[in-house]
Amino acid sequence: MGRNAGTGEGALPSGDAMYERLSPAEAHGIVRQKLEHLADPWALTPDDGYRLARQVRIRNYAPGEVILPRGVRADCLGLLVRGQVTVHLSQRRGARPVVVLLPGSTFGEAMLVGGRASTVTLQALSQCEIWFVRRDQIVALAGKRQTERRATLFKNVAIWSALVLAAWFALLLLVILPGTRRALALVPLAVGQLCHQQGYEACSEQAWSVAANLSPEDVNPLLALGTLYFEREELGTAEQYFKAAKALAPDSPEAFNNLGLVYAHQGEHERAIAAFEQALALEPGIAAVERNLGRSFQAIQEYDQALAHYRLALSLGTPRASIWANMAIAYLEAAQPFEAQDAARQALRYEDLAPAHTVLGAVALEMRKPDEALVHLYQALALDAAYGQAHFYLGLAYKSLDQPVEAIAAFEQALVTADDEVARVRIRSHLNELYESERR
Repeated sequence: MGRNAGTGEGALPSGDAMYERLSPAEAHGIVRQKLEHLADPWALTPDDGYRLARQVRIRNYAPGEVILPRGVRADCLGLLVRGQVTVHLSQRRGARPVVVLLPGSTFGEAMLVGGRASTVTLQALSQCEIWFVRRDQIVALAGKRQTERRATLFKNVAIWSALVLAAWFALLLLVILPGTRRALALVPLAVGQLCHQQGYEACSEQAWSVAANLSPEDVNPLLALGTLYFEREELGTAEQYFKAAKALAPDSPEAFNNLGLVYAHQGEHERAIAAFEQALALEPGIAAVERNLGRSFQAIQEYDQALAHYRLALSLGTPRASIWANMAIAYLEAAQPFEAQDAARQALRYEDLAPAHTVLGAVALEMRKPDEALVHLYQALALDAAYGQAHFYLGLAYKSLDQPVEAIAAFEQALVTADDEVARVRIRSHLNELYESERR
């Protein structure tokens, strides 16, 4: 049973327990947690857990209504969100309950996984709301994942076969035509790009390493390898490759831009700004570099400079949605809520982005509209459940609504996803205040 399932004879609940109801965030969290524990038989991913949690079927039961009779094979997982449910070992009327389930309790795991019949009867004691995840939803998703894995395996075999053939072909030509090394490097370079597009990192790494060895004077394999390690967050190795590319091609704006990205991720924004500015000096008018430069100025709280570069990036082209979202965040951090609100709305004209909804939620909080903030913040988390800022502002919204349990849950999730110590200190401050209030 779930977190509130009792044991023994189980006295009937009274007082506040009779009216307890899980918040949507709590309910979705419990469903996802249960699905994570039950994922192995179906080889589901964490994202699948989020997807299934959003597809729950909600049913309401009147007092006295039987939810699940003993002996029935109900292939579903149930979560009690509101009300109380009695558990009986017998189907006889008036049978004494052995357990009373409260909100947060779950049932049906064995039936969901093994198709077993229910060994008890569940009956609504009060008006109940129950969320169900059915086996057929999980099986359909598992079948889709199996098909995807088979397709991936087939592509993997095909790509590795192509790489091996390309390598043999290259070696053969090297024996026959020693002066064709640079031309030959194009083959593994292209194979590496194909592997990268399909998500096969090991294949990409080997192919680009072959290309770099075949043509040591070509900067492209070095840039490709640096980008691969940057995406893996192996920043030291990425920096080495980008520096090697810069030494080989000192007029390459891409090498300077990529070095700037490495420095920015390391928190060295002054070095990042210098690298981005050098990239623009070599080739002015690159929208992506202007945006990167704006982010680094924003990180050191030079908001006027940041916004100027964001505007220039907008004038140069796409992606407009992400640039407007960056501007919205910059305006919010610069204590310009109305400009932040306008920029967030501009971002949402182009794409539904979690940061834009989060900014609208934060502005609503500043305007003392926590209920409106909740709407925007739940939209943000529906788009990106791991977006830490949305969890943080959700905590503030619940705190302003005097809902400490929900606020604590949101702040704890924000703490898990926080990516810098300054943010973690701010979150812990709110949590400590709420913990102390709960103790009192």
